[in-house]
Amino acid sequence: MSLRTAYASALRFLRMHREASQQALGQAADRSYISRLERGERSVTLDVSHSLAQALEVDPLTLLVLAYAAERGQTPQQVVDHLLDDLTATDLMRSKIPSLPPEIPHPIIAAAEELRARIKELIDQGLSQAEVARRLGVARQTVSNHLKKMD
Repeated sequence: MSLRTAYASALRFLRMHREASQQALGQAADRSYISRLERGERSVTLDVSHSLAQALEVDPLTLLVLAYAAERGQTPQQVVDHLLDDLTATDLMRSKIPSLPPEIPHPIIAAAEELRARIKELIDQGLSQAEVARRLGVARQTVSNHLKKMD
């Protein structure tokens, strides 16, 4: 079973369990969109899933656990037990996760910044632009361009 189909089944199951109509979830998403989700025709975003769970008055993780239980052919308890074992085994259970991912510069930008630092270091040692270019294996114009950006 695909995860999209499992999510559809879990959403429908939870909605029926909560005795809610698709229309009752109207603040979370358009009724026709909910219908397409329940038929497995659309994938859901985390934001919409969160809104649907709130409309169904459950924790958003409950809806995801139900979806994975359906996808794996397991009970929610088995999924939660597996999750607990996995988080414990990987030493993640007590990890504090930052709310924003760390900014990682694009590799080209990082390489340019590293090159610029090496150029500055060699220029500060008294080497000419041509000598810096030869030592670093780049064109003299590249050295010149980086020096202009440092000013």
